[in-house]
Amino acid sequence: MKLISYRHGGAEKYGVVSGDGVVDMSARLGDRYPTLRDAIAGLALDEMARQAGGASADLALPDIEFMHPITTPEKILCVGRNYRAYHEVVADGAMKHPSIFPRFPSSFAAHNGAILKPRVSDTLDYEGELVAIIGRSGRHIPEDRAMDHVIGYTIMNEGSVREWQRFGAQNCPGKNFYQSGSIGPWMVTADELPDLSKVPIQTRVNGEIRQDGATDMMIFSLPYVIAHVSKFTWLEPGDMIATGSPGGSAVEEDPPRWLKPGDTIEIEIPPIGVLKNTIEAE
Repeated sequence: MKLISYRHGGAEKYGVVSGDGVVDMSARLGDRYPTLRDAIAGLALDEMARQAGGASADLALPDIEFMHPITTPEKILCVGRNYRAYHEVVADGAMKHPSIFPRFPSSFAAHNGAILKPRVSDTLDYEGELVAIIGRSGRHIPEDRAMDHVIGYTIMNEGSVREWQRFGAQNCPGKNFYQSGSIGPWMVTADELPDLSKVPIQTRVNGEIRQDGATDMMIFSLPYVIAHVSKFTWLEPGDMIATGSPGGSAVEEDPPRWLKPGDTIEIEIPPIGVLKNTIEAE
């Protein structure tokens, strides 16, 4: 099941994607669950499936404005350098612990929205990533039970302003420029992606394939990351964990082909779909 948050007629809504349209769950369940995050926390997936089953779409996808799948996440956490392509020249192989950093919701555009090349830098890069969405809260979660806390998945362009990553010991500024990345177009429930062993991830810029990898290149698995993160913080419904990006980002090229205004970027992860954005100058 594909679940979507969107705007229509000036109102924020959520629903179930059905073909080329949306079955509006806000009209059916909004009195109890005002947002998709509330519906997830309320364990309302089965009810949404029943309500959407056999129902005609209320709106066509071209008639809505996409929003982030989870519009008010408490946390967006990212795993840095989590694919082997980044470590092929490292003598001791890889890091012993995941590199975790936060992203602000405002650092992302939605599907079909504009990613902004910062006014102060020309080094805007792209990173296609699979994102897990938490459905059950937990702390000190055992690795063998970590997937019980995942309710679904979405796609992230974890855009990075590389120059600013080198301005200090932490990479937070370079990872949090306003609308420097994107999330979407929707989330799929976990049953749509039952096997994470080799999920393809492809990034295209102006139709040219730049990244073409799969999750079998991960250093730290999603269950390990969830267990690790839950040691220092509570995970709550609607939290997002981006799992890292395969090789092929602009920073690896000589010379780098940074994203520039006018570019179109697409990140495809089946069976989620395609996250598409254009680049504009801030």
